[in-house]
Amino acid sequence: MERVFKIKPNAFVYTNLIKAVCEVGDFDSAVRLKDQMVRNSLKLDAVVYNTLVSGFLKGGKKDIGFRVLEEMKSGGVKPDSVTCNVLIGEFCREGKFEEAYRVLDDGLEGVKPDVFGYNVVIGWLCKEGKWREADDLFRDMPRRQCVPDVVTYRTLFDGLCRCMQFEEAGLVLEEMIFKGYVPRSSSLNEFVGMVCKEGDFELLGKVFSGLVGGRFCCEDVWKTLVLLVCQSEKLLGDFEPFNELVLA
Repeated sequence: MERVFKIKPNAFVYTNLIKAVCEVGDFDSAVRLKDQMVRNSLKLDAVVYNTLVSGFLKGGKKDIGFRVLEEMKSGGVKPDSVTCNVLIGEFCREGKFEEAYRVLDDGLEGVKPDVFGYNVVIGWLCKEGKWREADDLFRDMPRRQCVPDVVTYRTLFDGLCRCMQFEEAGLVLEEMIFKGYVPRSSSLNEFVGMVCKEGDFELLGKVFSGLVGGRFCCEDVWKTLVLLVCQSEKLLGDFEPFNELVLA
């Protein structure tokens, strides 16, 4: 860039180049770009180091990634919440949940992960079928001084549905609607379909009462319900929310 356009790239440009070469697996170029930054007297800040560590870890170069992390700390660059989240993601990918919890509990040099880190752990726990641990962590977040956000609720709701834990998913959905968070329409549609197939009409009634009370119900969900009602004599006669909709 400097030779062709006579423009010296700044730290922002270098960071994006490092991210790009890591994504295509060119880790040697990532190291060379970092060294160029030093030669050009550009500061290696937490953003640059996080990009490097994340790129190396995701690319399977764990030794280099953790070596760069040590270089970061020894160079006086303090890790931030993104650094914590990068490590949490790597530990979860390897199934090392104890290590991930350790970062959640202790952080790095006094810095704790943010809600993104918790969302990552909850998502991976659900993927591994550890839905009870995911739900426990979710319930424990306020004590840990981390407030669940809409992504937290969606992640747990989706995970519980994948694990076929519809009662627990219904409770999370109820709490989500109460807080004014909107679930993904596709996830809600799948949830309704699966609950209907399970024949849990009591749970379905509670869910729809909550949705109507919270003034949320997408068109696709109602289409799914109508189709299932028409196919089921049990629903057609006994499902009160649907009957109220028809009478209205």
